[in-house]
Amino acid sequence: MPTEVSGALELRKALKKVEPALAKETEKEIRNLLKVVAVKARGFVPSDAPLSGWGKAVGVWENRVFSSSDIKRGIGYSTAPSKPNKRGFRSIATIFNKSAAGSIYETAGRLSGPEGRAQAPLVDVYKNAGTPFARKAGYQKMSSDKTKSQSANPYAGRQFIEALPPLVDSQQSGVAGRRTRKTKGRLLFRAWAEDQGKTNAAVLKAIEKSMTTALRVTKGVNRDYRGR
Repeated sequence: MPTEVSGALELRKALKKVEPALAKETEKEIRNLLKVVAVKARGFVPSDAPLSGWGKAVGVWENRVFSSSDIKRGIGYSTAPSKPNKRGFRSIATIFNKSAAGSIYETAGRLSGPEGRAQAPLVDVYKNAGTPFARKAGYQKMSSDKTKSQSANPYAGRQFIEALPPLVDSQQSGVAGRRTRKTKGRLLFRAWAEDQGKTNAAVLKAIEKSMTTALRVTKGVNRDYRGR
């Protein structure tokens, strides 16, 4: 889904100095383009939880309860530059899904597949654990491994995935970019897939337009400076 543009951040800074009106116009144009995708993604959020238990703030869902309104509010966009990632890249235009329940709905099954996360294994419980007097208590409990399902139902993962719509690959055939499981989702990624690259192309065109103008204005400023 991401597209790399070299020098875009430097362009933005330069544009704000030499042509602030165009800089604001360009940012507004990009925000309007991103808004279309975000609004479409919000339209894919169901009104009720796919599973009744997910709509209740109990157990493992206490901090991730499904709320259609909360998920919709968590879907947005930004033209503020992000912090550099591990590779040194920064985002100048971002569409995000930041609620916990929204992220789960978006990506569930992307890593684990249609069977969902495997059930956490049972481990022995020890009395006086961590001391020289530690000994088995004679019973077991479920491991607290967060990468595993904490449900007592061994089929919970599969049933959860089956209750959700299928994942949609945002990297459609013919679109540049490497296709991986990270390009799949149900809200933003689905909206991006249905957009068929129109927003991406329009954003790049807006950046290219501002770049051409900035270079032309900068050359004019340099000529004026040399003529003095």
